[in-house]
Amino acid sequence: MGNVEREAFAPTKETTHPLKDRLWQGVLEATLEKDYTPDRERQKKVFDRINWESFQDEIRNDKANGKQLRGKLFEMLIQADPLFGERTPLEKELLALAHNPDAFGLGKELGHHRNPDMAFLILEKIEGAELIGVGESKLGLLNERSFKQLSETGFAKGAEALIHVVNTLEDPEKHGLKEIAKARPLRISPEFSQLLVVPANRNIEWKSTLINRKEFSKEGRDKFYVLLSDTRHLRTARAAFSTAEVVGMTKVI
Repeated sequence: MGNVEREAFAPTKETTHPLKDRLWQGVLEATLEKDYTPDRERQKKVFDRINWESFQDEIRNDKANGKQLRGKLFEMLIQADPLFGERTPLEKELLALAHNPDAFGLGKELGHHRNPDMAFLILEKIEGAELIGVGESKLGLLNERSFKQLSETGFAKGAEALIHVVNTLEDPEKHGLKEIAKARPLRISPEFSQLLVVPANRNIEWKSTLINRKEFSKEGRDKFYVLLSDTRHLRTARAAFSTAEVVGMTKVI
């Protein structure tokens, strides 16, 4: 990669943060995948939307390392991607509850459902709040766990459980759920769907390239292809960064 490109997409000095500089350097120095051309303008927009102080604190406080850290970083980059919208305070509160119900004293109520560790929730306010979808990020190839999460017994059930629990709470504010208290009752949209976000280097048109084929029998793979092709219930999109770029960033953290 030449100096011209490095200079053209270098973070501006006025808004520079040390972590921002380091991670951007990691992006530019990554050995890119074959046939992958990065969209530096989109990537720069993602970097410009990140609160770097909060980002740094979250990474420092997270106990993840290696594969887990890469997945966490990938999810955080997706959260800042304007292509996937911006999370409202209500969405953030619901997502925090989905990620860690114990922190709100609701582990018993939500704990027996499949953990809805969605990257983000998509809400629409039409005479109240309606959950129209969930998004999930997958940096690695899709495996058996991914199939269970994306099928009707996974995140969809988890989202239903989440909405049911918050609607039946006697006093959400006692659990620290102020946004939910204001927005209730919430409901699931009849058009509820899921958005799967994969690295930018993946060929989403070829479903077979998204799956870890070793983990499935032919019958299992065929079932997964059907699920991935059901665009009414599941859409697939590319993130702004490739696998190699995410790996490059984690190396400099």
